Amino acid sequence: IDLNRFTIERYVSIVKYKTAFYSFYLPIALGMIVSGIKDRSLYNKARDILLIMGEYFQIQDDYLDCYGSPEVIGKVGTDIQDNKCSWLVVKALQIVNEEQRRILEDNYGKHDQTKVGIV
Repeated sequence: IDLNRFTIERYVSIVKYKTAFYSFYLPIALGMIVSGIKDRSLYNKARDILLIMGEYFQIQDDYLDCYGSPEVIGKVGTDIQDNKCSWLVVKALQIVNEEQRRILEDNYGKHDQTKVGIV
């Protein structure tokens, strides 16, 4: 796998358009439209707030995907084996040494529970 593609810039872009706009801003904007709000400044304020909320939500979701108990969060996390550009791998890549990076390269994105455990 190419860990070089897991950058903070890429992560922020994915989160902004996958989570923040789609799951946070657009449903609220639609409600604003349906309720007759026409003031663009209100849409801009909502967007500013909701994009930040969406980013925080996704960071928390990435953390819970790795460390959350399936009985509590209602799902089994698979970001590691699915080779996702998650907050945790992006931050890890910012601080790893050469040996730790090699371990990530050898194990990240593999559908093997032993390798997931190593990560």
